[in-house]
Amino acid sequence: MNQVTKFDGTHEDLIHDVAFNYYGNRLATCSSDQKIKIWDYNESLGIWESNISFKAHSCAVLKTSWAHPEYGQVLASCSFDRSVIVWEESYHDAVKKWTSVATFREGNGTVQDVEFAPNYLGLRLGIVAADGLVKIYEAMDITNLLQWTMIDSFPVSEGPSKDEEGNHCLSWCTSRFTSQMMVVGCAKEHIAKIFRQDLNNKWQACETLSGHGGVVHDVSWAPNMGRSYHLIATACKDGHVRIFKLTDDTQGGALAGGWTRKMFNVTCIADFADHSVEVWRVEWNITGTILSSSGDDGKVRLWKATYTGDWKCMSVVSAEEGPHVFQR
Repeated sequence: MNQVTKFDGTHEDLIHDVAFNYYGNRLATCSSDQKIKIWDYNESLGIWESNISFKAHSCAVLKTSWAHPEYGQVLASCSFDRSVIVWEESYHDAVKKWTSVATFREGNGTVQDVEFAPNYLGLRLGIVAADGLVKIYEAMDITNLLQWTMIDSFPVSEGPSKDEEGNHCLSWCTSRFTSQMMVVGCAKEHIAKIFRQDLNNKWQACETLSGHGGVVHDVSWAPNMGRSYHLIATACKDGHVRIFKLTDDTQGGALAGGWTRKMFNVTCIADFADHSVEVWRVEWNITGTILSSSGDDGKVRLWKATYTGDWKCMSVVSAEEGPHVFQR
């Protein structure tokens, strides 16, 4: 049964991001009102209930990301105030409370995206700011989240970017059978790049996801459930949702350039303009088989591959009209 559950977000300004936890029974919303709100799903009543609301930053809160539940209830947020804050839920006198356990100050630009790494890498956090610099922090002792160390830093482009209007975004590869990789949207270059570590553990740009007609607002690397290839989705200012397929380059011969693996062949296997307006978010389900996208049309569209491998829109969800399911 398809069901849309409506609830009042109770924020006092624009909501920038909604992030579900690992199990999908809890979500965090963040807003220009500088607040984060935590919501829990009441299964018996079928409603979302506000758990807590707290002021998180001194400017608009842009993105949030949940850590894997094996590290507890841990949340990260980023803001126009050029900071990233790690929050941890705790109990004081039987009352739930979210406490700031770590703050990272980025002096060279607005922090535009934040995402925890796959849990098998440890408690790591990737961030990217308007200056085009990606940084990776790690909690060396997961029992003490007060101590974080920046373990890596690398630029997205050849030269530093000072364009505050540009947009950067990132998404980790979740496959534990490859070296560390991530895809990064590269502001006004209108591309996304795949970064991976070489044999010297230095992050280097490898493949490019091209063909975009505007700024890449969001990227999402699909969970790899035993596939022999990877899928990456992008959301673009040009109104398109694109899906890229990465296959191993079997013609590349021996490894070269200090890489730990061969390069990928990149193919755009799907390109949809159904939103007809700017697309802001793309996100995969936990098995990497269904892609959701949202844009300025106020709709969430769900995409799934047919048995022939063609990607089709399977449903459109609108808060005003309810869900529409397409039989294909």
